[in-house]
Order: sequence, then structure tokens, then C-alpha cells
Amino acid sequence: MSFDASIKIHQSGFYTSTKTCKSGFGGIAGYIHHIDRGTDRKNGCEINHSNPDIRSDSTLENESYFRTSNGVWQQTDTSNDMLNAVNGRIEYAKQHGARITNKGKNDTVIVRPLVIQLDKDIINSHNNAWVWDVINIIERMFGKENIVGFSVHKDETNIHIHIIFVPCYENQKSNGEVKCTLSQTKFFKNPRQLASMHKQLRKELKSKGYDIEQENKPIEEFLACYKDKNGKIHQQGLTPDQLKELTNRKAQLQEKEQQIMLDRAELDVLAKAMADVQEKARSTQENLENNMKIFECQQEDFQKEKANLQTQMKSLIEEKNAIKKMKNETDDMLEKVYSVSDVCQKVLEKEHTLNKDFLDFLDRLGQKYNRQYRSTVEKLYKMFNEERKVETSPWSEELDSLRRERNHQRTVDEIAMRFNTPVERDIPEYNFF
Repeated sequence: MSFDASIKIHQSGFYTSTKTCKSGFGGIAGYIHHIDRGTDRKNGCEINHSNPDIRSDSTLENESYFRTSNGVWQQTDTSNDMLNAVNGRIEYAKQHGARITNKGKNDTVIVRPLVIQLDKDIINSHNNAWVWDVINIIERMFGKENIVGFSVHKDETNIHIHIIFVPCYENQKSNGEVKCTLSQTKFFKNPRQLASMHKQLRKELKSKGYDIEQENKPIEEFLACYKDKNGKIHQQGLTPDQLKELTNRKAQLQEKEQQIMLDRAELDVLAKAMADVQEKARSTQENLENNMKIFECQQEDFQKEKANLQTQMKSLIEEKNAIKKMKNETDDMLEKVYSVSDVCQKVLEKEHTLNKDFLDFLDRLGQKYNRQYRSTVEKLYKMFNEERKVETSPWSEELDSLRRERNHQRTVDEIAMRFNTPVERDIPEYNFF
């Protein structure tokens, strides 16, 4: 079993490897495109990789997962899924006080990838369960929320896991407030601590039934040797004594070589400078090609999002037109109501004139025959009017509701005046309506 945490990815995009001594630019997005190459291929957006151990015909067998905002593991649909998970954890750290910079020596390490590899026999005996057993252990070691994504690579010589670890250190104060620091040194203080993590991982896997050696054997036993499928150790190199003798001979040879190389020192300096220039040019070209691929992928995502927005805009326009049509139909209906209102007003005004003439007639007739015709008729009419009010109140209330809902140049008071004036206002001497 191997446990590798040699890569550091900074906020500026600069990355370093303490194992290979390589450095360059590409940032977390470039790293994700490297480990999540299976998803990129499914989306028709594959980037050329320089690793000669990659078997391209098996890339689609790789599996990649990211942690959702709800804390659930989900397979990636695009490489942006894992990138968004990283940015989400970093944003959480910033909201809780973490300071992040991309300048000079203070260039913050935002991601410390972990690479874990088990023997083929162990993997075959535990099928896919070994992946989740390893992830669960790593979550307990580094914090569950800090492990935001991982990829299982099955297209290389040995199956292994690339785990994306965001070094967010949380400290809860006495008042309950959480303060965050984005610092990989909080987790990797020294090489001894890294070795302790390696030992802890082996110990927990062994407790789960994995056939893993708990302690390292003496160097004499494993120097330049290998173990076959049956567990037998084969010596294929040198013993410690042989290695010591060879080292002494090598030192003598180096002294002679130094004497020979003195005259060629200037030439070597020039050759090294030319080699550095060529290497930088090659690295720059490779980074440029990768960045172009990343841009193309992002452009494709943008076009999909644009199409979705256009579809939503079309739906909104159709809904707006439907509402406008309904409003016009409502206005037409209310105009008809107002026409009826005008007719009723005229009828009521005519009725008022007729009633006054009728009362005058009753007064003249009463004087002629010395009878109280008018009081009798008023009493009877008041009884009739009360009965009529009860019968007409439902439709009157409904019409009043229509008046209130109308948003028109005519106000509710205008409509009420048309309908209520003949009924409710006091008419001196002749009012019994």
C-alpha cells in the first residue's frame, strides 16, 4: 500500500511536487481535468495527457465523485462538478475568516491531493468496497467536509485513487463561533506526521479485514527485492554490503569524472541553459493546449446555459401575452356592464320624475275628496320597497364586486353614484323609494 501527499496546488494556479520536484501552472482546474478524464471523454471534451502509463482504451472505466452541497457523494456529470465542490469549500472557509492570497511566499495552498494505492490482490478480494473504506478513513483523518472529490483510475498500470483534500482547519470558540484557517501545515506539520498517517491508514484497513502488513520489515529484507503472487520474496538486487562496496567505487569514479569534466564546464552550462529553455517551451506549449481545451469545455457549458435561458424567456413571453389577452377580455366585459349601468341610471331618473308627478296627483285627489291617499300609498310603497331590497341584494353585491375590481378611469364612487343615488338620497317631501 502506498500513501502519497506530495502535490501542493496554490491559489495562484502554481503547483509543486516534493516527490518529482516538478512545478508549473495549471491550478486546480487543470488537475481536475487530469484526474476526471473519464467524464471529459464521455462529454467529448478530452485533453491529451503526457503520462505514458495511461491506457486510453480503459479511461471510460474510471469513476469520479464529488460531494454535493448536502454532503452526499454523487458521480460527476462534468469536470465542473468537482471544481464547484472545491470552490464551495473554499468559500465556506473565507466566510468564516480564512485569509487567502496568491502572492509570493504567502501564496495559499488551497488543495493538497492525496494518492492512495493498494495491491491488486487486495483490490480483487474486496471489489469496489475498498474505495469507500479508504474514503471513510480519509474523511475521519482530515475532516469529512474537507474531502470534496475523488477519482478511481483503472486505466493505468496499478489501480489507485486521487483524492481532493481542501485543508480547511475549523476552530470553534467558546461563544459557538467557528473560525476557519486554510492551511495545509495544520495537517502536515512534518514528514514524521505524514508517516504516522500512512501507518494509521494501514492500521484501520487491517482492522476491517484487509491483508496489509502493519509494520515495516528490516531494510535488509526488502532491499532490491520483490514479492510474487504467492508471497515469496525474490532477491533481485544488492545486499547492504554489496551496496556499500558499490557506493565506494562510485565515489572514486565520480572524482575521476569531475577531473575530466572541468574543461567542459562552460559547455555544460550552455547545454543546460539550452535544455532549460527547451523544457520551458515544451511546458508552456502543453499548458497552452490544456488551457485551450478547458476554454472549449467552458464555452460548451455556456452555450447550453444560454439555450436554457432562451427557452425560459420564450415561456415568459407566452405567459405575458396570455395575461394581456385575459385583461382585454375583462375590460370588454366591464364596458358592457357600464353600458347597462347607464341604462339603469336613465330608467331610475325617469322613475323618480314619474313618482313625483304621482305624489302631486295624490295630494290633489286628497284635497278634493278630503282623504289621506298619499300617506296610505307611501306606507304601502315602503313595504314593497323593503321586500324588493331583499330580493335584489345578491346581484347588487356581485355588481359592486365587479366595480371594485375594475382598474379604469371610472372610479368605484362614480359607479356607486349611478346605482345608489335614486335609492338612498333624501328627496324632500316625495322620498319613499
